[in-house]
Amino acid sequence: RLYPLPSPAAPVAPPEAGLRATYFATPDLTAPVMVRTDAGVDFDWGSGAPTPGLPADGFSVRWDGWVQAPEAGLYRFVYTSAGGLRVWVDGVLRFDRWSDDGWQSED
Repeated sequence: RLYPLPSPAAPVAPPEAGLRATYFATPDLTAPVMVRTDAGVDFDWGSGAPTPGLPADGFSVRWDGWVQAPEAGLYRFVYTSAGGLRVWVDGVLRFDRWSDDGWQSED
C-alpha cells in the first residue's frame, strides 16, 4: 500500500542496490517503525502486515532513491494499490493518484 508523501522528498542514495523503504504504522507517514532497502516495489501483503510492528491495514511506506533505465527510451510506471500513490521523477510530481476508494490500477 502506498500513501502520499507530505511533500516531495529529496532522494537519498541507498546503501545497496534498491530503494530505501521507510515503513510507518500510520497512513500519514508519522510513526516510523523501520527502515530497510527493498530491491524493488512489487509486494502483495494480502491481509497481513509487511513486517512485525505494523498493523495489517492502515500502514504506509515511503520509498526513496533512484530508478535507472537500462537504456534511453520511453518507460512506463505501472501500479496496483489500495489507497494510491504519488511519484516524483527528477523533482517533478508525475503520478498523483490518491484515493480512499479501495483498489486501483493504472499505467
